[in-house]
Amino acid sequence: MEKRRQYPGLDVVKFFLALLVAERHVIQIFFVEGSRWHVLIGSWLSNLGVPVFFTISGFLLFQKVDGGHPDPGVIRRFCTRSLKLYVIWSGLYLVTDWYNWYHGSRDVAEGITTYLRRFVFDSTIPQLWYLPALALAGFLVWAAYIKGMRIWQILAMGAVLLTIGCLGDNWYFNQRLPMIFQNALQVYWRLFITLRNGVFYGVFYVALGLVLAKTEWRLPFWAAVGGFLAFTAGLYWEVTHCYNTNFTFLAAPAAYCLFTAASQVQWKERRFYVRLRGMSEWVYLSHFYFFYFLVWTRPWNPIPFDSKTVTAMIVLPMLAFSWVMVRLAETEQGKWIGKLI
Repeated sequence: MEKRRQYPGLDVVKFFLALLVAERHVIQIFFVEGSRWHVLIGSWLSNLGVPVFFTISGFLLFQKVDGGHPDPGVIRRFCTRSLKLYVIWSGLYLVTDWYNWYHGSRDVAEGITTYLRRFVFDSTIPQLWYLPALALAGFLVWAAYIKGMRIWQILAMGAVLLTIGCLGDNWYFNQRLPMIFQNALQVYWRLFITLRNGVFYGVFYVALGLVLAKTEWRLPFWAAVGGFLAFTAGLYWEVTHCYNTNFTFLAAPAAYCLFTAASQVQWKERRFYVRLRGMSEWVYLSHFYFFYFLVWTRPWNPIPFDSKTVTAMIVLPMLAFSWVMVRLAETEQGKWIGKLI
């Protein structure tokens, strides 16, 4: 079997972006609304996380796909893995879902209906929506590619869908749309809850991964670094002036430049980067449990609750837990743990 090539730069980037996504949710829940951290991390830098995750996944997927002689097993394994993880982690979070229902105002029937609807069209825990979205986006891009669509056409299709998502998701833009489109959005939201899914979000970035896997459309390293800094600065302007917090236009070129620069890093291959990759997945998938542990233990926790201590009480145990899980998965008895990420 051919040894999988390592991309240490991508592993490092993925780890820090997973931390930013986790910290985004810490800030949204525990920090004072309107604080500078809400802007710097909650709205700005963390918006790079999911676009880069989609792009990396698309890149790794289409390295295995031969457009001329496609193996359907590749996309089947890709989608099955994502959906399996979604079901597993949704099950692991049932305790917190029950806790939220029990302390809410819904009756049992309404709680079950709401849960099932969100499970199908969104997710009940904020970060888990990425998993079914990845499966759907991966399948759609794969189907278009093996049916003979040109790569630039698939990327253009994804760009149109992403534009619809950006315009429709944010009130700054959607309130300026003609009323017929605003009414259509209201109907869509009643049916499908969110535009943040595999169609309007994932297709473009998975298609970008396809571009990077199958073409030489890459900037030189330092040009990519410069482009990343420029587009990330522009992204700050976008989130502060257009109030985008989920869909952002400039995250697309920033993600492309960040991926291009990180994938060209020529560090020596080490086991450390593989572990860092595993930690990033544990951080992303498990971090909400550390929020709940903090809330559940608050009545007897003597440490004063402020932004610094809350962050430390969540992030430090989360990192320790992720490291332990990665190391346990390397043992003979703990191999099953690796199937949770």
